Amino acid sequence: MDKEDVKQKSSLFSVFFTFAVDNLGATIVFPIFAPLFLDPSKGLLGPDVSQIYKTTLLGFFLGIYPFMQFIFAPILGEYADHHGRKRALLLTTFLTFVGYALSAFGIHHHSLFWIFFARLIMGVGAGNLSICLSSLSDLSPSKKKKIRYYSYGSAIAGLTFILGPFIGGKLSDPLISPLFDSSFPMIIGAILGMINVLFILFAFAETLKNPSKKSFDLIKGIHNIQTALRTESIRPLYIIYFFFLFSWNIIFLFVPAFVVENFHLSNSAIGDICALLGVCWIFGTGVLHRIFYHAVNPKWILLTSFLLFSALVVFIPYPNLLKGFLLLLGSCTILSGLIWPICTSAISNAAPDHIQGKVLGLSQSMLSITMMLSSVLGGLFLHAHSLIPFVFSSLSSLVAAAVLLRIKVE
Repeated sequence: MDKEDVKQKSSLFSVFFTFAVDNLGATIVFPIFAPLFLDPSKGLLGPDVSQIYKTTLLGFFLGIYPFMQFIFAPILGEYADHHGRKRALLLTTFLTFVGYALSAFGIHHHSLFWIFFARLIMGVGAGNLSICLSSLSDLSPSKKKKIRYYSYGSAIAGLTFILGPFIGGKLSDPLISPLFDSSFPMIIGAILGMINVLFILFAFAETLKNPSKKSFDLIKGIHNIQTALRTESIRPLYIIYFFFLFSWNIIFLFVPAFVVENFHLSNSAIGDICALLGVCWIFGTGVLHRIFYHAVNPKWILLTSFLLFSALVVFIPYPNLLKGFLLLLGSCTILSGLIWPICTSAISNAAPDHIQGKVLGLSQSMLSITMMLSSVLGGLFLHAHSLIPFVFSSLSSLVAAAVLLRIKVE
C-alpha cells in the first residue's frame, strides 16, 4: 500500500469516525435529559418547581441544538468551501469535544447554565454533516464510489441512531453500576470527541483542491428556506416534508419525557425504548421501502402512510400498559421510516438542475427548523395535556396528506 492509499484510507476513516461521534452526540442525550429535568430526585430542578416550568424548559433546551445547527451548519459549510475541510472539521470536532465536557461538568454540578451552554456549543459543532459529505465527495474517485461512501455514512448514522440512546441509557443508570450517573455518558463522549480531534489533526489530509471564490453567506440557512419556498417545482414537496418532519419530531423528541411522567421508567429503560424506535425506523426505511417502492406508486404509499400515521398517533398516549404504548409508537415510527426516503427522493427528482447541489442543504435546514419548532411547542403543550402534542402531530400529518393530493410525485 503506497503513501497515497494510506492517506486516502486514514482520511476516510476520520470522516466516518466524525459521522459516528456527531450522531452519537445528537442521540445519546435522549434517555438522560428528560429524567434530569422532570425527576426531582435527579437534583437539577427540585420538587418546588412547577411541572409546566420543567416541561417548557426541557422544550427550549431540546430546541437549542437544532436552532444552532440551523444557523451555523450552512455557515460552516461555506467556511469549509472557502478555507478547507480540515480547518472546518477541526473547529467542529473541537466544539463537540468541549460540548461533551461542559455537559458532564454541568450535569455533575447541577448547573442549568452550563448544561444549556454546552448544548448550544454542541449545536454549533453539529455542522459536521455537510462538511463530512463534501469531504467524502472530494475523496471519491468516481460517482459509484461516492454513492458507496454516502451509503456507509448513512449506515453509520443509522447504527448510532440505535446505539446512542442505548449507550446513554445504560451508562447513566446507577442501578447497572455505582460508577454510572447522568454525567458519565458525557465523559465517554468527551473522550471520543478528543480522539476525533486527534484523528482530524493527524490522520485527515485536506481534500479541497479549489477553494470557493464566491462571497460568504452568513444567513445561508434562511436563504435555503427561501429557495425551497420560491422554487415552484419543489415548493409543495417541501411543504409536505415540513409537516411530515414536524409530525414526527414533536412525538419523537418528547417520548422520553412522556414515559418519565406516565410510566416512571429508568434511564436504562428509556434508552431501550429509543433504541427500539431506531430499529423500527430502519425497518421502515430499509425493508418496507424496498418492498413497496417499485411495486406501488410513491404517491399512494405516502398518502396511505400519512393517513395511517394520523389515525394511530392520537391513540399513543391512551394505553395504560407500556406494551400497548410501544406497539402504537413503534407502528408510527415504521410509517415515518417509510415516508422519509420517499419524500427526500421525490424532492431530489423534482429539483431543477441548477439547485440539485443545494438539495441536501435545503433539506437539512428544513429538518433543523422543524426540530426547533417541535421542541419548543412540545415543551409548552406537554404539561397542559399529554394528548396535545399527539393531536398536533396527527393534524400536521393530515395537512401533508391534503397537500399531497394536489400534486404529482415521481
